[in-house]
Amino acid sequence: MYFFLNQYIMALNSGLEHAEMKRQALFKKKGVASRIVTRDYDRSLHRNAAEFGLDQDDLVNMYDFFQDSVTVTPQKLTTKSLNLPIAYQVSPDNNLSQVYEGDRLVLNIHHTPGRVGELFFTEYFDEYGNVTNRVLYDSRGFKSSEQFLNGDGVMYAEIFFKPDGTRAIERYYEKLPDSKAAPIIFNIRLINYQGRDYYFNSEADFFTFFLDELNQAEGGNNVFIADRPAIANMPMIEMKTPARKLIWFPILHAVSPADQVDSELDGNYKVALSSHLNDIDGLITMTEAQARQLRTRLHDDHLPIYVINGAPVSTKQLRKKKLPAVNRVGSKVLYVGRLDASKGVDNLIRAFALVARQVPEARLDIRGYGSTDYVKLLENLIKDLKLNDKVAISGYTSKIDDVYDTAKVFATATKQDAFPLAMVEALSHGLPLIAFDVNYGPKEIIENGQNGYLLKDGDIYNLAQRMIELLKDPAQLEAMSENAYQSAKRYSMTKIWQQWQQLQKTLATQPT
Repeated sequence: MYFFLNQYIMALNSGLEHAEMKRQALFKKKGVASRIVTRDYDRSLHRNAAEFGLDQDDLVNMYDFFQDSVTVTPQKLTTKSLNLPIAYQVSPDNNLSQVYEGDRLVLNIHHTPGRVGELFFTEYFDEYGNVTNRVLYDSRGFKSSEQFLNGDGVMYAEIFFKPDGTRAIERYYEKLPDSKAAPIIFNIRLINYQGRDYYFNSEADFFTFFLDELNQAEGGNNVFIADRPAIANMPMIEMKTPARKLIWFPILHAVSPADQVDSELDGNYKVALSSHLNDIDGLITMTEAQARQLRTRLHDDHLPIYVINGAPVSTKQLRKKKLPAVNRVGSKVLYVGRLDASKGVDNLIRAFALVARQVPEARLDIRGYGSTDYVKLLENLIKDLKLNDKVAISGYTSKIDDVYDTAKVFATATKQDAFPLAMVEALSHGLPLIAFDVNYGPKEIIENGQNGYLLKDGDIYNLAQRMIELLKDPAQLEAMSENAYQSAKRYSMTKIWQQWQQLQKTLATQPT
């Protein structure tokens, strides 16, 4: 069994999660047992996962595992399911129903957004109007957890339940004095698991225990791949049971994008790569360039480094009828990705301001999500540059394929990217790419002058000129669009599966 270790799958996901889901689909198609493993408690996990085409069997969550709720037959819980005392009066509403005993508010019933009448969570009040506890319901229809709050409204304890109502886990919190941060976990109790209680000081310790239990449940010596380094690297390394352990690199491994050999290691990799190379069975990068620089940096010729692309293009997409650039309405430039300063979205907007002067009909469609502060910065920049009618921050969508087909060019001003999934997706929809020559992905994906343009890092003026050039020259755009379609074949599921097979063969020959 292959286990891909992550923190969560949410309604809004990064390229890491999307790549992970594509990988899971590939393994499933090839009949190789695999699961995405998530750490964080999330009562909406399975509903969110289903939106991305994942079945319950495609993933396993740590809390689900110990709550005996990895697979559950869904049902709908409503206000009637609460069996409220007959003396209570319910003031119904689509989103929030309030429950009174006489004149006193005793309970708020929050309904799942977009799902009329379905229980999301409830909160109970004392006689002074303070919330004392909250009950949270799993999207599959059972009481999943209960939170307890002190007089200041701060959570101090939480209980997690099995679908049959028995207690499975308790978490206890403390709030640091004079801190505005949320309370932190200081103790986790796993209740009556295989006949005894277990105690943990952190979710990281709990996660390690879970990985060992998961490994043993599948017969041991399974393959664990740490996808999200911040939460997965060390818990995986600290496993006690025999297993194959590999670290994947969805990001750059050192802090300086331009110097990945000598600059300080990224904090997510520092401990693992500095002190635990002997505890790891291999590393996985998405480009040969990153693999080469890691080999130079680590001075270790014995640790295998596998180069496996993280952006497989489905056979269905490769077989789709090509959409000629001339048939695409308008002159839309598209960006898909995280809205973050490291992605240079602000510089992309600045470059597009130059485009708009020469190509008045041009539009920039920005798809993704980011921090509230950065999105506000982008919105203010759009306003200041008088681009309100030309640049749209359209937000995140899980149904991105149709969006690619509305654009003519894909552009990014990212300052670093190990391997941008969106750029490969854009190629598969016939979009020429424009990006800066930065480590590692852009310079691997773009064949300069063929399927796009690779520009000097930070050259906003040239970024604008290349967008103008393609939008104003239909013949060149069409030629590059055809080359983009052809380039996408390099990332077919067949080719990427061959890369995975090499890893599988190597692991099979290594002693356990």
